[in-house]
Amino acid sequence: MSVRIWIVFLILSLPFVGIQVVPTSPAVADQAADALLQLRSALGGDQVEHVKSLSAEGAFRRQMGPREIEGTTALTLVFPDRLHRSEETEMPGGASMERVTVLAGDTSWEDVQNRGGMGGGMMMMRAGPGGREIDPALLEQARTRRMKSELQRWTLALLPTSASALTPVGVAEAPEGKADVYEVKDERGQPLRLFIDQQTHLPLMLSFQDIRPRMMFGPGGPGGPGGQGGSGRRGRPGGDVPPAPGPPQAGRPGTEGQPSLPPQGERPTPEQMRQRLEAQGPPKPSAVTLYLADHRPVDGVMLPHRISQSVDGQPVEEWTVEKYLVNPKLKADLFDRKSK
Repeated sequence: MSVRIWIVFLILSLPFVGIQVVPTSPAVADQAADALLQLRSALGGDQVEHVKSLSAEGAFRRQMGPREIEGTTALTLVFPDRLHRSEETEMPGGASMERVTVLAGDTSWEDVQNRGGMGGGMMMMRAGPGGREIDPALLEQARTRRMKSELQRWTLALLPTSASALTPVGVAEAPEGKADVYEVKDERGQPLRLFIDQQTHLPLMLSFQDIRPRMMFGPGGPGGPGGQGGSGRRGRPGGDVPPAPGPPQAGRPGTEGQPSLPPQGERPTPEQMRQRLEAQGPPKPSAVTLYLADHRPVDGVMLPHRISQSVDGQPVEEWTVEKYLVNPKLKADLFDRKSK
């Protein structure tokens, strides 16, 4: 089945339009069990059960406001409760940023390193209402919940099995064929929907709701001078920050209810960036879809080598997996919290 056709089908449709809800009955339950057995067989059969850990790495392209950035991602999953994600992003002007996020059971940590200078740089929303600092313990709890959900999504996208407690919810139809739709709740109690191609019995798409981090860029960052680079469509990384209005002048007023920004070309202070982000209110969840394509065998297991992502119907990222390792040899301290 053509993944591009499915992408067009979803972008032109409201979320889940075209899904016929399957009535609950013993016959449907039997059909669902058969479909999951076919899924397991298509993924590699008994070989799937021998996968205790998995690593994937490759290049990505991502839409960030009005610009496209590139980089590499290395993802390591150790089932059932460990995740290590390292992302190296090439920024304009020759700078780069490495971001590492780690889940180790019931704890998590992250680290960001800038190399080569970031100019105005990037700011992510971290403070609570009124600029008050959030309790670090609460931040870690929230990050751990988020990363547990991320681990569950990757597990479901790459190696879903009958142990995932998948429940049949319907059938999606496109001109090229049909996909069985299964649902499971994530760590936050939110539904994850997995689309399985009825022809190949391989995972086709994964859809879910997520709150995207808000970002704002100062001069020299990905969006260019004046901190305007964070502008873009809502749902794209950095897209929650509207462009600063008006031509260069002594000072630039913000939109109604938003703090003013400094003159064109001047770097906004962290406090100005924080105030502007806070003035927008709580972010709303976005509809996120992962598209899984180019499945190829790796040590007897079928894995997707092209993973694309859309947010609220807009394509935002494509990751080409250049190398998988099944049950790789890992460093003993890979998941240990790094000391500052």
